[in-house]
Amino acid sequence: MPLLWTAFVFPLLANDPTGTITGTVTDGSGGEVPKARVTAINIATNAARDAITNDDGDFTIALLPPGHYRVAVEKGGFRRAVLADVGLDVEQTARIDFTLQVGRPTDEVTVNDTPPIIQTDTSALGQVIDGRLVHELPLNDRNFLAFALLAPGSQLPAEGSQNSTQGGAVSVNGAREQSNNFLLEGVDNNDPYINQYVALPSIDAIQEFKVQSSDYAAEFGRSGGAQINVILKSGSNQFHGGLFEFLRNRNLDAKNYFDQPNCTPASMPGTCGPIPPFDRDQFGGTFGGPIRKDKTFFFVSYESLRLRQATTREATVPSQTQLGDIQSLLSGVGIPANPAGQAILNLYPAANVGADLVSSNTFVSSPVIRNIWAWSKWTIMRAPTTRYRCTGQSSTRTSSIPSIP
Repeated sequence: MPLLWTAFVFPLLANDPTGTITGTVTDGSGGEVPKARVTAINIATNAARDAITNDDGDFTIALLPPGHYRVAVEKGGFRRAVLADVGLDVEQTARIDFTLQVGRPTDEVTVNDTPPIIQTDTSALGQVIDGRLVHELPLNDRNFLAFALLAPGSQLPAEGSQNSTQGGAVSVNGAREQSNNFLLEGVDNNDPYINQYVALPSIDAIQEFKVQSSDYAAEFGRSGGAQINVILKSGSNQFHGGLFEFLRNRNLDAKNYFDQPNCTPASMPGTCGPIPPFDRDQFGGTFGGPIRKDKTFFFVSYESLRLRQATTREATVPSQTQLGDIQSLLSGVGIPANPAGQAILNLYPAANVGADLVSSNTFVSSPVIRNIWAWSKWTIMRAPTTRYRCTGQSSTRTSSIPSIP
């Protein structure tokens, strides 16, 4: 019996989760440098944002998309100072202080090795799982939630809990697994019934995600557990993409302990069989690049899972001896067979496991369940701000429910 579930997320314009670069500009003597221009340029898209330091030499550039930036400071009478590569994560406030040297503005002091950035301007605690970890660490089922266990304070849920049987769960700092708040590109991604994620993005489409465990800002006020914010990839000035396929089938697996034994010349029909069917094929790809260089970019992603899996099940059924005894008992007392009751008895399959199949009560079968999942995502992003994008997503699932032969 085929069943189909389809979910569509229509395109929308929204502000993406962002980060902030802040700091102080001083001269060689430690004095503040006011009215210096600080420019942050996104290395992937060349989108630029700038700010002017105040009288105390402080500056803040907010609402920056996560990524890598080239940060430069300019002021008349001083050499131009440049940090060549500053990594900015989602919901991060990165403090970068500059010390300007006296000289001609045409001279430039470039630092290629950026010092470790310590977050001192916010008390929020969390862990960013970057793209390198997401793409390189081994992962069963390709579910990003497994990486949430890398965050301090995260632990596996109780065995057999509701959410753990519905696609995975995580408990952070002792909070219930249903107390987490899932965000996708800053948009609510929570199932209203079990408080689990709704859309499961492809691993290859994830740029990074952050697990905020405590002391997060008031904007994350929906749940008392962790805030899990997933950021998807977007296009850049360079074309980039990839294809993948993960395949498992019965030829690579051993038999289940409860599966029927292999057939031999002495085996009776129905009492033996090969390894039950199992075919799992997960494939897809990503592709992104510029529509108009430095102006407009695109990114598309597709992933599908084709699963055909037999589950071995064991049941207790009336033996042939017991069925014959019932017929004899009814005939002996002169009670005619009830057609409805006879029809019910006929629904029971004959036992197929045991040394004596006439007296055996065990029946083993391996019905096949067929599932097809598909997930797609596309994004069009416009510079120079890169804060606004049009994103569309869709997911479908088709399942067939088997009947016991």
